[in-house]
Amino acid sequence: MKEVQILKGACREFEAECVWGYIGWQLPNISHLRLGFYTADIFAPEPTQQRDVVPVLKLLREVQPDVVSVALDPEASGPDTHYKVLQAVTAALQQYSEETSRQDITVWGYRNVWFRFEPHEVSSIIPVSLQTISTLNHMFLNSFESQRDAEFPAYEIQGPFCAMSQRVQVQQYDMIETCLGYEWFHNHPSPLIRAARGLVFLREMTVQELLAESRALRQQTENLS
Repeated sequence: MKEVQILKGACREFEAECVWGYIGWQLPNISHLRLGFYTADIFAPEPTQQRDVVPVLKLLREVQPDVVSVALDPEASGPDTHYKVLQAVTAALQQYSEETSRQDITVWGYRNVWFRFEPHEVSSIIPVSLQTISTLNHMFLNSFESQRDAEFPAYEIQGPFCAMSQRVQVQQYDMIETCLGYEWFHNHPSPLIRAARGLVFLREMTVQELLAESRALRQQTENLS
């Protein structure tokens, strides 16, 4: 069982490297942290400071990023690794911000397949064209060979995650088009807006805002338990 888990992890790492390769990133700039709560168990262990937070903190010290992206999925909205990564990254960012006194780090919180933002929750909306959707689908299907058939499929669609991601982006476009009107998009002076057929929602935050959001999600989880 352990050998199977190791092989599966190596396969996923290679697939992730293929995706990054599409946009020019190479192995020296890709870090697989292999955090300890990633297991084959149905109920994965909770993140710990030494095992899970310290590796992320070490990477932050090495890279010294200006922008950090992280999934803002609540626990139980899908595979709980997203929520546990959020807690580990939040703790590491808090420690890194305190030890460096940096107040200029921008956090991009995203949601996609398992949980979604409402329009009023986001600060940035990114237009997605049919060409971009086609490229992303091609990238996913040719890189994530092991995930063409999702291990944990979404309830709305039985297919690869790229199909679900496309569906979410199109639905988000429909929501905003309903608010702004057909003509706002199709008569817009920007060709990027006119070509849009999907939208990506992002929430831009400071580290302190991420801490508040992470605490709120944890409080929500504790209230439900």
